[in-house]
Amino acid sequence: MFQYENDLLIVDELIYDPSLPTSIVVKIDNNYYMINNSRNQKPIPQNIIRPYNRNVSDKWRRAMFDHEFYFANLMPRGGFKVPLGRAITQEELQEICGRYGLTVEDISKEFDDKIGMLYGKEYEKEYKAIRVKVPIEEALKLEYELQEKGIQANSVTPGTVNIRTGWGGAREGAGRKPTGRRLARIYCTEEEERLLREYLKKIRDN
Repeated sequence: MFQYENDLLIVDELIYDPSLPTSIVVKIDNNYYMINNSRNQKPIPQNIIRPYNRNVSDKWRRAMFDHEFYFANLMPRGGFKVPLGRAITQEELQEICGRYGLTVEDISKEFDDKIGMLYGKEYEKEYKAIRVKVPIEEALKLEYELQEKGIQANSVTPGTVNIRTGWGGAREGAGRKPTGRRLARIYCTEEEERLLREYLKKIRDN
């Protein structure tokens, strides 16, 4: 009656009933079932899959992402999609370099990256990527911004973002030449900041 693949229960829908905080509702074929997901058993034993006899509301949230199914020990019928975003353009990369003042030392050479390993070998997708270094507090914001544009980006370690390229890596001149400068954070008043900027400009002009 129930089908499994890689110890994951195959379902047509994963639904969240707001009145059941410790259970999930799944649709299998044309039937609905309730599973207590607090047990987190893999594979899900058939004896805890119970018929769900309430009316399912169209307003309840449905799972949309692969990881929602996976962490509930489920698999959407047809398998995981593992969507792969597009490559960043040279112009978009140059804009990021200018925004964060990236030097050539902040941009890695192109390397082979992959996503989808969590779901099994058959779902892995490989692509070319570069790794850029940005301030730690900016990494997740940059990842989200790029993903909103449809670009494949992942912040894998603090202060870095892997970005899909596929066009041979950063072209000549991407990123400023190293200057020995680094980002420094200090707390000061507006007047102190003005004086510091004037002094810094005087040093650089000389």
